[in-house]
Amino acid sequence: MINPNLFRRAAQCLALLASLPTSAALAWDQQACRTAWHTKLQIIHSSDNESSFQDPNTLEEKVVYYGAISSGLRRMAKRECIPSLHLTAGDHTIPGPFYQASAEISDYGQPGLADIAMYNAMGLDANGLGNHEFDGGINEFAHMLHAANYPMIAVNLDFSQIALEEGTPAIEAGPDAQSCVAARGKIVKSCWLRAGGERVGLIGRAPADFFNVILDPATTLPGLDFVGGRDAATNQPLASAVDQVLEQVAKLEGQGIDRIVLLDHAQDFTADPLSASRLAGIDIIVAAGSTGFMGRAKASGPFNYLREEDTPNADYPTVRSDMDGQTVLVVNSEQLYRYVGHLIVQFDTAGHISRIDKRSGPIATVPKAVHRLADYLGRGRPRGWWGSKVTAPAAVEENLASLQNTPLIQDAFTQVGTTVQPLNGQRADVRTRETNLSRIVAESTLWGAQQYADNNPQLNIPAIDVALKNGGGIRDSISGPAIIRLTIQAALAFDNDLSIVSLTGDTLLATMENAVSRNPSADGRFPQLAGIYLEYDNTRPDLEAQTSVTTPSRVRTLIVTRADGSTDELVLNYAAQGDLGARTFTMATNSFLTTGGDGYASLAAAPVLGTTHIGEQQILEEYILGPLGGAVDAQDPPAVPNVVAAP
Repeated sequence: MINPNLFRRAAQCLALLASLPTSAALAWDQQACRTAWHTKLQIIHSSDNESSFQDPNTLEEKVVYYGAISSGLRRMAKRECIPSLHLTAGDHTIPGPFYQASAEISDYGQPGLADIAMYNAMGLDANGLGNHEFDGGINEFAHMLHAANYPMIAVNLDFSQIALEEGTPAIEAGPDAQSCVAARGKIVKSCWLRAGGERVGLIGRAPADFFNVILDPATTLPGLDFVGGRDAATNQPLASAVDQVLEQVAKLEGQGIDRIVLLDHAQDFTADPLSASRLAGIDIIVAAGSTGFMGRAKASGPFNYLREEDTPNADYPTVRSDMDGQTVLVVNSEQLYRYVGHLIVQFDTAGHISRIDKRSGPIATVPKAVHRLADYLGRGRPRGWWGSKVTAPAAVEENLASLQNTPLIQDAFTQVGTTVQPLNGQRADVRTRETNLSRIVAESTLWGAQQYADNNPQLNIPAIDVALKNGGGIRDSISGPAIIRLTIQAALAFDNDLSIVSLTGDTLLATMENAVSRNPSADGRFPQLAGIYLEYDNTRPDLEAQTSVTTPSRVRTLIVTRADGSTDELVLNYAAQGDLGARTFTMATNSFLTTGGDGYASLAAAPVLGTTHIGEQQILEEYILGPLGGAVDAQDPPAVPNVVAAP
């Protein structure tokens, strides 16, 4: 009996042969290929992926879809003879559960190495450094750098004086403006990659606020500094990165490289903005660390395919002009492996951008986008064409499976409660207003610290009046209705201990002034409070990183409800009430802020009365199981302009 599948396969092969070009068409294709090889460029990009391989609420395996889409885009570009680069602009990792679970895999034995293995498998060409790669300390970073098959780029970080533990791989610095391939596993200020018939230069910039958003950098990152040093009071760089970037542009151009990409981890607030108008020689800026993302007007097949719940905040790409009037394209992508950024451009003979391919735009890391890309790649092929399947590299799926099977991640799937309403931990919200999740986190901070004080009477800690949680320490939402441990771990990824400090009224006012000093920028220092009512005016002068303030500036109203239920009005209508220095308050906050993180100099100077030996994650879990009875029922409060912790 003849197998009918043989006839079907033969028909497909004949159809394929019939579709092959004639010699004239082939000659045209070869000419088009030579043109694309020298004039076009595809950039696959992302940033702020923060070890978020799997959605903690839906359990969607985002990194697998990311790997599939990036692989499919490379195939598409290769078919069209378009050179392709895969770039990230920082915050590869964050010390959450998946980052930590890497240490439980025998092949790695160190946090974060599974992240690097996945990027290696996906053919990442370079990473411009952010700040979260360093959250585990300089030694963990050194292990990750050593394992990377690509360079990490930062024009403004000085590694020359770092101190590493014995047995830690050395952090090597490569020369400026040399091959990125030769700089694999090294730190560089700039390098270049061969893309078709041309070279493309890369320059990276770590955040200007780098040393304000790292836990106790003097201890965790000994010897690391900005190039040119930093201001002792504000931790800001003394030397502008603008000049440092332009220096690298000159070095790349001196080698005949006229296509240059800047990987800029700028954050929403920076004291040293690298705006296009201050630069020259940069063609594309891959921006990172910001709230919101860019997108195009509508989807076309897989291209610019967005998640149903998402709306872009700006055009993709956003077109700017540099100081010489030349076009600069700015792109970014949504965070946490939720999208693959995708840009295709054409250059003229002078190395300037002359055209943007209409397929440019973000692609959501969801199954439907993967299927659409597979259909696009199979377009014009015989039905059933076996070459159109789009999958992630095998090593990505294997690494994710290994992480999922670790005891740490298996334990993370344990249910610890329920919630009636989704608990809002969206970056744009927790950094600008109060949400239901941030309120619960602040209340759990107050409760957990009081539990610690009650269980340690020998410390003689006064009753705790207020609590402060920085919005930047809340990293994700809890959608519900089930609350599993993984959602708590993702929401409070840093898992800081709690510290209890004693504050006078003027120190508390300085704390609140710093808390709102960068609003309306979506900055991580924005306060989430318990026991405090705060009104402010973000148009008035800011007071950042002060240890004591007796004359309010932005703070219009500051009222504390003490542990005994009494109220204390510290500020009314921008006027201090009574002698602020004569009143004392007890505050619970996280250990990151008491080391001066996020500019809280007032908390770094305050006496620490005690520090818990368990982190925020366990405290929130115990708060849900204890006072809340395992069931959360909290509406997301409406946004009240310039008010935090409204009654």
